Amino acid sequence: HDLHSHKGMDKVYQVIAGLGLFLLEDKEIPMETGCILVAPENVPHGILNNSEHRLIVLAILTPSP
Repeated sequence: HDLHSHKGMDKVYQVIAGLGLFLLEDKEIPMETGCILVAPENVPHGILNNSEHRLIVLAILTPSP
């Protein structure tokens, strides 16, 4: 999930299963099952599955598009 941003919306990720990296501007933040991460409006973000296992995340945009 390449770096991108959202105008007028924050994005919340909840990791349902797996491991990976949360990309936030120039940072790489480890993500694992149970983590909740927030990408604020207009901040470049993405996710990277850097493991051999499936990474499942729930993504919520607020306010909704």
